[in-house]
Amino acid sequence: MKDEVKRSYSSPLREQAAVQTRLLVRDAGHRLFARDGFAATSMRKIAAEAGVSERTVYTHYPNKVELFQDALNVAIAGDEEPVAMRDRPSFEELLRVPSARELIAELVRRNAVVLERAGALIMAGVESSGADPDMRRISDEGEQAMRANCLALAEALAGTGEVRAEYDASQVADVLTTMCSPHVHKVLGWPGDRYEAWLVAALQATLLAG
Repeated sequence: MKDEVKRSYSSPLREQAAVQTRLLVRDAGHRLFARDGFAATSMRKIAAEAGVSERTVYTHYPNKVELFQDALNVAIAGDEEPVAMRDRPSFEELLRVPSARELIAELVRRNAVVLERAGALIMAGVESSGADPDMRRISDEGEQAMRANCLALAEALAGTGEVRAEYDASQVADVLTTMCSPHVHKVLGWPGDRYEAWLVAALQATLLAG
């Protein structure tokens, strides 16, 4: 008698339901982390917010840090593609904008969109980083990525020949990293259009000659 061959059962409907449940859990985590902070948000609270069991939450995310990291990555990128912002075609297009004033206006617009999606999560990570080593790592990695992106943008700005002579690319990156930060965005708390208009004018006045 031949041994029976066990075959894995795969249902497209079941897989789709699992994806939708993961989205529910991640979105619930995003809302609670942004509103209450990382430390005050438990997996049980996330389960209640998502309308699922706590066991279901752990099925998709083995711990709270991984859930936070996934929510943050998607919020920053705006999609689920595992590609860093610096490696995306849209970022390369931004670096090729020939006018310094247009480049600043476009980078501010894009930065504002990211901060509207992810600013509260980024700050939740920063605020909890002093007490949690995993959150410190996530926060540090985020700051390093932002600095690298700002340095690439600073070099592109310097390449236009329109930057003030007293600033080198590293100093331009310092200004961009500081003024485009989620900290400034949170402290101001302004509506999006007012925030963008101020930041564009401030960066152009600070960095550009003439």
